[in-house]
Amino acid sequence: MNWRRLGDVGLWAALSFPVVAESGARQDPWVMRLACIAVVGTAVLLRRSRPLLALALVSSAESAILAFSLGTRNGVPIALVFAMIVLSYLAGRRETQLRHFVMLCSWTLLGMLVLSLVVRPEVQKTEAVLTWLVMLLLALLLVVLPWLIGRYRAQQLLLTSAGWERAERIEREQQMAVAQERLRERSRIAQDMHDSVGHELSLIALRAAALELDPALRDEQRQAATSLREAAASATERLGEIIGVLRDSEATTVPRDETVAALVERAAASGLEVRLVEEGAAELAPMVDRAVHRVVQESLTNASKHAPGGAVSVSVLRGDEVIVTVVDTGAARPVQEPSASGGRGLDGLRERVRLVGGTLQAGPRIGGGFEVRAAMPHAGGRPEPEPSAGAAPGPEPKGEGGAAVERDRVRRRARRGLVTAVVAPLGLGAVIGVVALGYYLVTGYSSILRPAAYDGLTLGQAENDVRRALPAMEMIDPPSESFTPPGDWACRYYRPAEPFSTNYVYRLCFAGGVLVDKAVVQSGSVPPTPESTR
Repeated sequence: MNWRRLGDVGLWAALSFPVVAESGARQDPWVMRLACIAVVGTAVLLRRSRPLLALALVSSAESAILAFSLGTRNGVPIALVFAMIVLSYLAGRRETQLRHFVMLCSWTLLGMLVLSLVVRPEVQKTEAVLTWLVMLLLALLLVVLPWLIGRYRAQQLLLTSAGWERAERIEREQQMAVAQERLRERSRIAQDMHDSVGHELSLIALRAAALELDPALRDEQRQAATSLREAAASATERLGEIIGVLRDSEATTVPRDETVAALVERAAASGLEVRLVEEGAAELAPMVDRAVHRVVQESLTNASKHAPGGAVSVSVLRGDEVIVTVVDTGAARPVQEPSASGGRGLDGLRERVRLVGGTLQAGPRIGGGFEVRAAMPHAGGRPEPEPSAGAAPGPEPKGEGGAAVERDRVRRRARRGLVTAVVAPLGLGAVIGVVALGYYLVTGYSSILRPAAYDGLTLGQAENDVRRALPAMEMIDPPSESFTPPGDWACRYYRPAEPFSTNYVYRLCFAGGVLVDKAVVQSGSVPPTPESTR
C-alpha cells in the first residue's frame, strides 16, 4: 500500500510539473495554477477505481481552457495534454466498455465547441468550427490512440495470462499422469516382491515341515520346527494380503522367473528383429534381476510400437555393476497408429531403476533410432533422491512446475524490455535536451549587449569601432518582426540581459561599413515599457 501511494505521488508530481512550468512562464494567476494541480491530483487518485472519470476531469479542464484561449493572443496552454495522454492510456488498460469512452469523448468535444461559441461570440462561426475540427483531429491522436494502445495491452496481458494458465494446467495433468505411472510401476514391483519373497517363504515352510517329521530330532526341536512352519505360512499369507492391496489389478501374463534370454526369444518369435548380448556372470539380487527384465521388456515394447521394421540390439553387461542397453535403428516403415501411452512407460522404468539404486537414461540417438541405458548395482542399493519439481525426468507434482518458472522468467524479461524501451528514449531525450539547453544558454549569455553599451553606440559610427563593444555571438533565436531591411543592410540582434529575463532585444543594422540603424524590438507577448528600454 505504501508503494502504491508513493507511486501516486510520483505520478501526480510528474504530471503537475508541466503545469507549474508552463503557468510560471505564462505568469498565469495562482488560482488557475492551483486548480489545474488539484484536477491532476484528483484524477491520479481516481485512475484505478474510476478511470474514465479521471480522464473526464482532465479532458474537461483542458477543453474549458482551450475554449477561453483559442483565438486570443494569450497563447494556448497545453500542460494538461500530458496528463490526458497518460490517463487515457491507463483508462484503456482498466476500462472495457467502449461505448462509455466514446460517449466521454463525444460530450467533451461537443462541450468545448459550444463553450467556445458562447464565451467568444465575436469569433466567426466558420473559424470556430474549423478550429474545433483541428481539436478533433488532435483528440484522435492524443486521447483515442493512447486509449486503444492501453486496451490492446490489457487484452494482450489477458491472453498471455490465459495461455500460461493453460500451460500450467497441462503440466499439472502431465505430472499427475507421471505420478500414476510411477505408482503403477511400484505396484508391479510389489507383485514381483510377492512372487519372489513368497516363493522363499514357501521353501522355508516346506523345510520346516520336513524337520517336523525328522525322527532324529527331540520333541522340543520338532515343536520349534512346527512353530517355524506356522510362522512362515502366516507370513506368506499376510504378505499376500498386503501385496494384494498394493498390486495392480491387471493380471500379468509374463512368467515370474522368465529370463532376459527367454524374453528376447519371445520377442523374436513375434517378428521383431532383435539380438541379445550378455556378458558376465555376477549374481543379481531378485529386485535388480526383475528391474533388468522390466527395462528390456518395456524397451522392446516401445521398439515394436515406434520403430516397426527396425533392428533392436539388447546388451546386458554384468561387471562392477549391471548395465542394460537397448538400442533400435528407428522405424523402417511408417507407424500405423500413434501410441496412446504418451511415453509414460519410461517414467515407470525410471522409478523401477531408481528404487534399486540405479539410474536410467533414454533418448533419440544422433544417427537415428532410440537408446535406453540403465545402470544398477548388483545387490541393489538405496534409492536415488527423487528429482525436484520441474526437472526431467519424471518429476513429482509438487512445488512450482516448469511452466510457472518459465512464466516468471518471461515476465521478468518482458519487464526488463519494457523498462529499457521506456528508459532508453527518455534518457536519450534528456541528454539531447540538456545539450540543447546548454547550447542555448551558452549562446544566450554570449550575446548580451548591456544597455549602457547600447546607449553608447551612435548612428554613423564605424562598424569596426562598434564591433569592439559588441559581444562575441549574436542571438540564435531573434524575434520575428515585420521589419524588412534594405538589400544592402546587415542586421544583428543582441540581448540586453540574461535569457528569459526581458521581453525585448536590440537590433543593429550596418551598411557601407557604418552603423545605419539601432532599435529596440519586442520579443514577447507584452510590449516593452519605456523603463525597460533604458
